[in-house]
Amino acid sequence: MGAKGKQYIVTYYGLDGACAAALALKRFPSAEIVTTSARRIGETLQHISRAAVREVHVCGVGADCDWSVVKQACAAIRKRGGTVRWYCGRGYLDKDRERYAAVCTPVFIDAESNTGAMAKHLLLTGDDAGAFLTELAPLDHNISRGKPPRKRTGEQEDWCDFVAAAISQYFKYQDEEFYLGAIRSLADLRMSEDDRHALDVYRQTGFKYVLHGRSPAMRTLRERIKKCARINRPLIIMGESGVGKEHVAQLLREASSRSGEAFIVVNCALYAGSASLANSDIFGHVKGAFTGADKEREGKLVSANKGILYLDEVGELPLEVQAKLLRVFEDGSVTPEGADRPTGPVDVRIIAATNRDLPGMVRAGTFRADLYHRLSTLRLYVPPLRDRLEDIRAILEVHLASLAKEGYGRALARNDYQALKDYDWPGNVRQLIKLVERAFYLDMSIPEAIAEEKALGELRAAAETPPSADDLLLPRTASDVRPLKEVRDRYARHVWTLLDRNCTAAAKALGIQSNTLRYTYLKEKKQKT
Repeated sequence: MGAKGKQYIVTYYGLDGACAAALALKRFPSAEIVTTSARRIGETLQHISRAAVREVHVCGVGADCDWSVVKQACAAIRKRGGTVRWYCGRGYLDKDRERYAAVCTPVFIDAESNTGAMAKHLLLTGDDAGAFLTELAPLDHNISRGKPPRKRTGEQEDWCDFVAAAISQYFKYQDEEFYLGAIRSLADLRMSEDDRHALDVYRQTGFKYVLHGRSPAMRTLRERIKKCARINRPLIIMGESGVGKEHVAQLLREASSRSGEAFIVVNCALYAGSASLANSDIFGHVKGAFTGADKEREGKLVSANKGILYLDEVGELPLEVQAKLLRVFEDGSVTPEGADRPTGPVDVRIIAATNRDLPGMVRAGTFRADLYHRLSTLRLYVPPLRDRLEDIRAILEVHLASLAKEGYGRALARNDYQALKDYDWPGNVRQLIKLVERAFYLDMSIPEAIAEEKALGELRAAAETPPSADDLLLPRTASDVRPLKEVRDRYARHVWTLLDRNCTAAAKALGIQSNTLRYTYLKEKKQKT
């Protein structure tokens, strides 16, 4: 059975781990690659032990788990006639050599990297690919940290960034397969067109937009982001303030075919009920459209052509502008403020986000049902922090490292994490990060910082009362005031547009004659008889 069993290459997320696995794949091209971590290595070996196994090559993974699980899994593999070889070239497992020797065959060789140890053991140091991977692996930041930087060739720079891109795909989208594919590309020393694209995207954004945490809710969210990114349709992101909705929008962009195009952000809350400002900002305006419009202006929709328009706080968008936005969904047409007809179509994917109860607003008549249905064909919900408290440690890891670089290095104890989990975080991830930063800057304990936060009172915003019809119609500031004739003209034109440009229906709704609507408000020219 042993001779007929499968071969496995077990590695971790990192440049040295990827190079070591690629080197093993050159020697064992039919082997299955499995990724794991020091915390999950026992579970991983246990899963492998259930199959018919010939050889398992563990590429430098430590064992920060229940050792009895590792021991039992290795014993089960041996019983089936298999062998476990555990490689380490950087010395960090040497102190436990005897413990490893009791359950497997340790290949602990003095080398600069785990890849170097594997190259020596597999006699691949003279192979061109083996030599390249052995030179590449020590550029891993875990190996090079604190050492004078090495001069890299252009090819080495490409591969370092490509492996980092593959790692980022896992942390951003739970996309393990891309990392496994990167290892295969490394073994061949050849990047595909998709590999090059991922490299380009990584060089634009790096690890900037990562949703930390391994809770089931976050795993599901990452998987859905990846799926939704490939579908070129409108989408709405829902969730409380501070959960990271713009991060989600950026991840959608990175994984989409529009990753290299414009990403234009519109904060709808800034319009504060001013349809004129929203119209001009989103759709643009022609010269003379209103007082002060001394030149033509390109709107955000045109600026986002071929890319993505991100409508943050879309629930604040004035009703009049919601109606115009529907035309963009239907045929891509954009009609600037003051123009009689569309200036041309745009190719834009619209992603909206809100912390408001849009279905409730639809029922109240303050958000258009047809726009809501257009936006919500694809929906992503970002869970609040109180529903995924197990993610707090993962969320804080990167921020603790940043604080250490600022000179505020400090570890959090078990009781600190328990105190963090006992709070309900009305401000979500944003509040968590700011609270920990404040505690570190002011040398406060975490429980003290939380007590101070609680003393401020309830921070979760109460449900907002939907604005009344008067709130939407009347100006809120002096700058919103428009001449009465302009208001009447625009109101009449808006009603006409709202009723599918049916003059009879619009005139009836306005309580005027059709001819008055046509010639006074729509400015149609009378036919000469």
